[in-house]
Amino acid sequence: MINGRELQNSTQAPQSQNTSLNVFEIAILARVKWNLHSLNNEGTIGNVTEPRTVVLWDGTRTDGVSGEMMKHIHAYWTWLQAKQAEKVSLCSACQSFQPQRADADYKGLNAKDNADAMKKAIERCILCDLHGFLVQRPTIHRQSVVEFGWIVGVPGKFNRDIHVHARHAAAERGISAEAEVEEEGVSEEQTREQTAERAGRTEVAAQMLYHRPTRSGVYALVTLFQPWRIGLNEVNYTYALGSNERTSRYKLALNAYEWTIKRPDGAMITTRLPHIEGVEGIVLISRQAAPVPMLSPLREDYLEKLKTLAEKQGVEFKEFNDLDELVDILSDLQKSVPFQMPFSGTSSGGE
Repeated sequence: MINGRELQNSTQAPQSQNTSLNVFEIAILARVKWNLHSLNNEGTIGNVTEPRTVVLWDGTRTDGVSGEMMKHIHAYWTWLQAKQAEKVSLCSACQSFQPQRADADYKGLNAKDNADAMKKAIERCILCDLHGFLVQRPTIHRQSVVEFGWIVGVPGKFNRDIHVHARHAAAERGISAEAEVEEEGVSEEQTREQTAERAGRTEVAAQMLYHRPTRSGVYALVTLFQPWRIGLNEVNYTYALGSNERTSRYKLALNAYEWTIKRPDGAMITTRLPHIEGVEGIVLISRQAAPVPMLSPLREDYLEKLKTLAEKQGVEFKEFNDLDELVDILSDLQKSVPFQMPFSGTSSGGE
């Protein structure tokens, strides 16, 4: 059996750059400490909002933030950078951050040639390239280059509660008392009209009680970034972009990762902005065509096990103990370039 090092040594790098700078895959596996947040919820029934609950393999129920929410946050920070940067392309749908992406701007795509349609969709938009899309006509699908799992509360290391809040409306205070005074000396018909008016006011009352969740804990975070797939047309397996554009998109994606962890966005942040206490974990970097190992931070020994797996496979790893150290690692990765597979018909040149 060929081990990871032999596989990597046997893989010829297709790029002219120093192969030590190539990045095939990056994984971030970490534990984050978030306090007093409500970033993701099941929904609202009446005036009660229920927090997300997930069930682990052994039946343990725990708190969670969905991968969809985390991916949305990364996409938003990518979009924000693209809107303010020069020479960063967005399709007309992604200009206004429409969730359909390429499917909302399908008229410019070749309906008779899927490979050409995919090439066009990738070329014209960084968000479609990095975060994927599904176009109905022509039927083409692009899987995201950025992947997130559930952000899961480590069992025994999270707490949550539901708090009662009141929305006060000064204009509605004393309505009942005023109504009793007004009823004296009025006709039966006027009484019915006033009763109907008060009933209408009750239906649209501004003053109310509502119940909102608040959660705190240590959460296991897993995410995978595949720079080698940036610009890759997976209909005919050729690169639709040159190396300069691929590198530019790679750097914006890394920035978005940094912002996602430094400033997680999500539900109820206007009143439950998370208190970020810290983050610790490991970054795994594959510089040749071999996947990085993934092991959940739900395990207490995940760091030691991942280091052992990385060493056996010949994958680079960098451990961090707080947010600033993770930012330094991501900043250092900005010096690298996306790995390029040696597919036939693919140019390794610039723009």
